[in-house]
Amino acid sequence: DRIRWFMSSANRDPNKHENPDTFDISRWPNTHVAFGSGIHHCLGATLARLEAQEAFKALSERYESITLETGDFEYQPSVTFRSLKSLPVSLK
Repeated sequence: DRIRWFMSSANRDPNKHENPDTFDISRWPNTHVAFGSGIHHCLGATLARLEAQEAFKALSERYESITLETGDFEYQPSVTFRSLKSLPVSLK
């Protein structure tokens, strides 16, 4: 038997999460594996988190509100990673 690991399925286990395909920033417990785990943990994970924190801090200082546009989101065709083609937002 072979086992295949697809990062595009990471964090989407219906046995662990009630709505696995829904983004929920307050999901608890958050057992995400986006940066790998154990000896395969991404060395850049801390830097990526810091960059995201600084980006959102700068956006929140510059704009009064950031609103996610509604509609159907289109994903990049890939079995390796699950990523959006675009993320439309309104900045005010």
